[in-house]
Amino acid sequence: MKKTLLTILITVAITGISVFQIFKVIVEMDEPVADIQEKIVSNILAEKRELLIHLPVEYDSSQSYPIMYVLDGSSQDFRIASIAETFNRAGIVEKMIIVGIPNVDRNRDLTPHYILQETDGVVFGKGNDFLRFISDEVIPFIESKYPANKYRMLAGHSRAGLFTFYAYLEQPETFDALFCFSPAFWRDDSIILKKAQTFYSSIRKEDPFIFMSLGTEENDKMKKAYSSMTNFLDGKMVENVVHTYTPEANHGNNLFYSTPIALKSWTQSVHNKHYHP
Repeated sequence: MKKTLLTILITVAITGISVFQIFKVIVEMDEPVADIQEKIVSNILAEKRELLIHLPVEYDSSQSYPIMYVLDGSSQDFRIASIAETFNRAGIVEKMIIVGIPNVDRNRDLTPHYILQETDGVVFGKGNDFLRFISDEVIPFIESKYPANKYRMLAGHSRAGLFTFYAYLEQPETFDALFCFSPAFWRDDSIILKKAQTFYSSIRKEDPFIFMSLGTEENDKMKKAYSSMTNFLDGKMVENVVHTYTPEANHGNNLFYSTPIALKSWTQSVHNKHYHP
């Protein structure tokens, strides 16, 4: 009975009546813990890093799964894993392995190399090194130890949402889906938009799935930069992009409120392409 009620609430929320109905259910559930904690020594970053592995319900090592890499590990990965598990139990989304990547130096790692780490600073980000760490060290490490089906996703919030889109512009072939929650597109006079304009001026292969969301209660500079980016992508008619404003959400809770829509949109996208991760 409880599972049936949960399924109904999820379905109602996903079909557009109110995403907040499911929030009330999920928030009362026990927050998951990482199933496995891995350590990896990075030659690129010259430091030891931790990885938090969230396995799907009824994990079977003989099967293969899509992998979602979540930035700001130890916080955002737990939120996404909780919602993904609930949705999988309800038969709404595919099973997946979620890998949280905790921070060591957030400003250094999650800031693109052409953007200042601080608005009043002089030091540029080292997102290029961090991206190479993910693509050249983390992904091979995970795919050598876990049954990955080679479908890769990247998710981030705020500065990490900016980094997620930056990762696509820098390495368009690395990820099959990207989730940008409350992306800080405003940084350094929205230079990421100029980079996107250059990127989309050339012929590309098939675009990945891209999801973007912003809370309606976020500040004006976030809204202005977000609107400029989404209007640009709409104007270029970029395929497989879903962007939305989350009603009543602010910068702190937008990821949690909009993850259900993100996962449902992703599922619809892969089914429309007749491909099942």
